[in-house]
Amino acid sequence: MADMSHSDEELTQANASEPFAASADTKEGETGNTTPVYEIGYHLVPTLAEAEVAPMADKIRAMLGNAEIIKEEAPRKINLAYIIERPGAGRREKYAEAYFGFIKFALDKEHINGIEQGLRAERAVLRYLLIQTVREEAAARRAVFTSDRLEGETIKKPVAKVAEEKAEVSEEELDKSIDALVS
Repeated sequence: MADMSHSDEELTQANASEPFAASADTKEGETGNTTPVYEIGYHLVPTLAEAEVAPMADKIRAMLGNAEIIKEEAPRKINLAYIIERPGAGRREKYAEAYFGFIKFALDKEHINGIEQGLRAERAVLRYLLIQTVREEAAARRAVFTSDRLEGETIKKPVAKVAEEKAEVSEEELDKSIDALVS
């Protein structure tokens, strides 16, 4: 049995000499690519003119440098789930809508901090989220419900029960019922 006791210093030196170990998300797959994959989702301020949105998306894409673009969606205007506030020129800016877009790309890890700094510095970017993800797209899943008791039958809308036939009530019985309720 091999000696498994190593000092912390030896482990630190050994780890420092090894190249970046790929995580499960970036392990060599069928394509043989070990570059980490990231995704940026971003909101641009809605005060941009329609003609300014595409150039701003191009500017964000340019921040990625020579990254391999895997998937991209051009920004489109959406309503936000809540109002986003941020300090502006002497007052708080409030936004209930924004242009949302995303870019999925592969790039070496050492370039990520520069991208984040560029996104923070850009005033037109309201919010962004940069995450590490996997290269493959999750297959669209569709729930299929089956039941052998309904097989071959058309599901019918339930019908409300018809009230029983109404019987005629005399005025005396009606007055008695009213007096009983009032007293």
